[in-house]
Amino acid sequence: MPSRSQLVTALDSGDSYERVAQRFGIPPGQAYLIVTGLPADGSDVLGPEWLAAKEPYLLDGGSQHLANPPTEVPTEDESVLNWIKQRAGADEPMQQAARQRSAAPPEIAGDSDDVLDVLGYDHNQVKYLQEQLQTIPPDTPQHRQQRAAIVDMIRARLSRHEAAEERHFWPAVRDGVPNGAELAEQAQQQEQEGKDLLHALESVPPDDDKFDELVEQLNDALRKHVAFEDGVFLEARSHLSASRRKQLGRKIRKAEDKAESTAEDEA
Repeated sequence: MPSRSQLVTALDSGDSYERVAQRFGIPPGQAYLIVTGLPADGSDVLGPEWLAAKEPYLLDGGSQHLANPPTEVPTEDESVLNWIKQRAGADEPMQQAARQRSAAPPEIAGDSDDVLDVLGYDHNQVKYLQEQLQTIPPDTPQHRQQRAAIVDMIRARLSRHEAAEERHFWPAVRDGVPNGAELAEQAQQQEQEGKDLLHALESVPPDDDKFDELVEQLNDALRKHVAFEDGVFLEARSHLSASRRKQLGRKIRKAEDKAESTAEDEA
C-alpha cells in the first residue's frame, strides 16, 4: 500500500489521480482517499477552512468519476469468435445442415402484372442474395464455394432482369418519362459497371483475396443501381398509365420466364 507522501509526490509531478493509481496498482478512488482523507464520491460537505487546507489535491470538478471509473465492455472477443468457429466446424449435424441449406431466394407469391412490381420483385431477389453473401464469411473452403455460388445466382438473375429491361422497360421510359433518355442512359451505364464486375469475378477463384474485394465493389454498385432505379420507378408511376405498366409487366415476365427456361435447358 503506497503512503500519502508517495502519492503526493507523484501528483506534484503533474500526474492525474488515474495515472498515479495505475502506477501504484490501486483504484483511483483509493488514491484520492489516501491523499485527501475524503471518499471519492463527493458525499461529504466540508467547511471552507478544511477545503482551503486540502485545496491542492481536491478536484474542482468532483471526484465521482474516480469512485466509478468508466468501463469498456467489449461487444465481441476474438478468442470467443474463434472458439465458436471451431465448435461449429466440429459439429457434423450443423455442417450437414449448412451443406443442405440453399441461398436461393424464396419464391414470393404475387399476381401483379404492374411492371414496377415485377421489376421490384427482381430487386428484392437480388437484395436477398446480397444479404446471404454478406452473412457467409470467407473462412473455409466450403464457405468460399457457397459465396461463389451466390455470385453465380446474382449473375443469372441480373442477366435475365437487365435483358428484359433493355427490351421493354427502358424504351417505355425514354418515350413516356421526362428526361427518360437521360435516365435510361445512366441506368445502362450502371448496369455495365455491374456486368464488368461480374465478368471480372468469373476469372478469380473464390479463395483469392481479389474475389472478396470484387464482391464488395459489386455490392456497392448494385445498391447504387437499385436505389437509382427505385427513383426511376417513381417517375414511371407518375407518367405511365396503369394499363401501360401492366402491359410492360406481362412482357417482362414472359421474357424472363423464357430466358430462365432456356438457361435450364442449356444446363
